[in-house]
Amino acid sequence: MLTFLCSCFNLTVVKNVKNPDKYFRKAYQQIEEIHKKYPRRDGRAHTLHVWIYDGKGQKLVQASAPLLIVNQIMDSGMDAAEANSEFDFEVKYDIDWDGLKDLDRFGPGLLFELDDEKSRILIWLE
Repeated sequence: MLTFLCSCFNLTVVKNVKNPDKYFRKAYQQIEEIHKKYPRRDGRAHTLHVWIYDGKGQKLVQASAPLLIVNQIMDSGMDAAEANSEFDFEVKYDIDWDGLKDLDRFGPGLLFELDDEKSRILIWLE
């Protein structure tokens, strides 16, 4: 089972990235195609993509995983947080588990974007 899950998860770390624009341009093109295909976001999303650029370390992390696995991980995290009564994960990290569950309800397209002077984050559903 572990081998199956590993084969579905894609993680790439690109080092010594001085200009992340050329990488992010590719992601924005993918997102644009998704929005053309599903302008009202009424399609079903199957994959979560997360790209994070650390300008200080000049690293770009690109990750993707099927939403089925993401939802299972979220369920496990929720169960673990509820089982540990001494540690309130939601309060400590200000995370609303219910808001993160079932991301496919948003449909395909851009979910989150951050671009400041040092970091970039791009999260979308496909």
